[in-house]
Amino acid sequence: MEDWSKGEMAWNSAILTVVLGLIFYFMLWWYGPGASWRVTRWYFGILAVVVLIVGVSVYLLN
Repeated sequence: MEDWSKGEMAWNSAILTVVLGLIFYFMLWWYGPGASWRVTRWYFGILAVVVLIVGVSVYLLN
């Protein structure tokens, strides 16, 4: 990991956050009562904000 640039670390962190968010959403959808369109829009909107925050913070703090 020492040879990764700041951009690569931020990109990898953002992708990992998306993957974890998708896994959580599909587990919620599969085992729960299902997700309405409204819940899906809110969830992915919040996920997009979280991914942006994670990517920027990793880039700036690395």
